[in-house]
Amino acid sequence: MDPGELEEVLLGAPCELTRDDVAEAVGLPEEVARSFWTAMGFAEVPAGERAFTRLDVEALRHALALRDTGLVDQDTLLVLARLMGQGLARMAEAQVDVFRDMSAGRTVPETAQAAAEAAAEVLPRLERILVHVWRREFTAATARAFVAATEDGRPLRCVGFVDLVDFTRSTQHWDASTLERLLERFESQTALRVTALGGQVVKTLGDAVMFTTDDPTSAVEVALRTIEAHAADDELPDVRAGTAFGTVLLRVGDVFGQPVNIASRLTDEARPRALLVDERMAHALAEDGAYDLKRLRRRSVRGYRSLTPYLLRRAGS
Repeated sequence: MDPGELEEVLLGAPCELTRDDVAEAVGLPEEVARSFWTAMGFAEVPAGERAFTRLDVEALRHALALRDTGLVDQDTLLVLARLMGQGLARMAEAQVDVFRDMSAGRTVPETAQAAAEAAAEVLPRLERILVHVWRREFTAATARAFVAATEDGRPLRCVGFVDLVDFTRSTQHWDASTLERLLERFESQTALRVTALGGQVVKTLGDAVMFTTDDPTSAVEVALRTIEAHAADDELPDVRAGTAFGTVLLRVGDVFGQPVNIASRLTDEARPRALLVDERMAHALAEDGAYDLKRLRRRSVRGYRSLTPYLLRRAGS
């Protein structure tokens, strides 16, 4: 089997349509159909190249049907397509390791044949798992949206960052496999702490994880537990963290607003193994006997002439 035949197996249909064929099949101008394709993160296909399948046509028809309901306008649909493309591209790179391991000691045709045979077993199961996880996540996000606290009609959230200390300098001494292993441990273990405490990971930034929670206690516990876990592990580099509390703008899976900016600045100001919180979060936790809070000197940081950090530790530590 050659790579072209493997592509047909993985896509589920042969590539027999050009971009003009797709646009014509769904009744769209070619440039609009192309905008959906590129929004999902795929390279632009030259005119006349047969790179599309009937399944691409079906997917585009579903997208247009969703737009035509009036619930999602075209601009939002393009944003959703971009987000899905980015998230699923990363997932696909991780999942392709299932096939990559087959290539050792084999020719390209032999590897393609083995991958095609495995695909019949692997792809349907991955597809079902993916849809199930998405439904679960969508249900949870909907529930949070209905019960989340608001202030002046805007969502109220705690925002936190956990950042690897001296990451850039450390990468100069790590080989690729070590770097990959440590980043995977950092991201996956931090994400588990976030979800265990009812929070949500907003994004990973290579050497940092951004997350939100509904309450201050959960936010500082994510940060403190991550700091403690890294301090106790000789392989993992130290981390520092910052959290802030306030109203935010939620936009297609991302979070914006002053708490995001303040939490980021506090993280930059924190020393290794330290957690800095903003004034509002400090006041919210002031009566909690589980933590000690120390007000630090005011300082000028990017975007804020006078920011007052509070150093938060476990009581008695």
